[in-house]
Amino acid sequence: MPDRVRNPSTPVIPTTTPNRPATTPQAPAAPTTAPAGWAPKSNDKVLFVAMNNSDAHRSTLESDALKARGTNVTVIQDSKVDDTIGTHKLSTPEGAMSFALTLGLPGEQTKKIAEVLQNAGPDARDELAQIAQQWAVAEKGGQAPSRLVLSGHHVGSGVYGENNGRLDWPTVGALAEAMPHGAKSVEDLLIAGCYSGGQNMMEKYTAMFPGAKTIVAYDGSSPGAASGATAHQKAWERSTRGSGEGITRELFQGMRKGENVTVWTKTRGFDDGKPRATVDELKQRRTALESGFNDAWAGGAIPDTQRGPVRDYYNATQRLIQHPDTTPTERKSLEAQRDQTIRLIFHGPVSARFQETYGAKLSAGYQALGLPAPDFKTMNRAQALASIQQFETALAATPAAGEAATKLAPILRDFAELKSSLIPDTWI
Repeated sequence: MPDRVRNPSTPVIPTTTPNRPATTPQAPAAPTTAPAGWAPKSNDKVLFVAMNNSDAHRSTLESDALKARGTNVTVIQDSKVDDTIGTHKLSTPEGAMSFALTLGLPGEQTKKIAEVLQNAGPDARDELAQIAQQWAVAEKGGQAPSRLVLSGHHVGSGVYGENNGRLDWPTVGALAEAMPHGAKSVEDLLIAGCYSGGQNMMEKYTAMFPGAKTIVAYDGSSPGAASGATAHQKAWERSTRGSGEGITRELFQGMRKGENVTVWTKTRGFDDGKPRATVDELKQRRTALESGFNDAWAGGAIPDTQRGPVRDYYNATQRLIQHPDTTPTERKSLEAQRDQTIRLIFHGPVSARFQETYGAKLSAGYQALGLPAPDFKTMNRAQALASIQQFETALAATPAAGEAATKLAPILRDFAELKSSLIPDTWI
């Protein structure tokens, strides 16, 4: 995930007006398909998806910097009303279909797009629908932007933003499958998010975007909008013009977090600037870091979220996930451990969101056992674990505890285990 950069005392206000889907047609358009022989063409247009446009990160600062270079940039960002485009409420079958009909595509394809939108995660359907609007141009024989930027936080499952949804990779892949001309139009892809650039991820991207000739992502943390991302993206924009494959890792040398850039090109393949380690070597490195993780898991302090033993353990886990020789079974287990580790690193903001979301249930459950209601927002992990243990002990000693306490118990256990099923990526 990009660096957490807090607002300066005088905020920088983007000069662009946020893209809102106000011009979305409200009536179904006549179905149109691309003519036989259609093919995408390099056009240097950029489709910029600003998933993390929170006050602290301002993804549109990045797209503004590209626009200042004279680049043709179409910006997609969160709609004013979650999961809504115009009058279309995308979370309902009727709303998803009524929107898909406005794209003017054949019936079966329209149905697939509507299903993708309806099945997408909350507060990401609006961005996904705006991507579909752009790709529909190619589906009908026109030319969609040939360069795509997905900007936001990333821990492995998709690109997301604070107080926004997540474009998870299976959903992006489903939209690409439903709109193959649009997906094939993407020649140059930039994932401006952390831990997005391992070899395994590159294989995932090339499967979704079969027309890709260059991909840039990050093997490690990426810079935020106010801490280096604009410099990276200027270099990317300059080197991806036209139909060549001129981009290399060397372009980012000397830039902040430039060492974390990974590049894939159609002719040269994957390059992360690191010697190839065997999967066994990566396992040994990760095992050597487990004690630091275990200490923090038990309640030890993490004074710095960007560096230190737990961040090193997280990095080692990510690299092992990305190694091509990691088995699918191992990768699934590692992904669960990765998700727990990043939630441990950012236990502070996770605890705050947990308290905000479950405050009423916490109060009712603890009070049912005669315990004072905790404020997890103010607790470190050691204090949180002690509070949960106190609750568990009191619950075991109270046979007729009542529904408020018994229903709270599994929520507290999942919070103690930092499970992704309880704690979404968007809390991080």
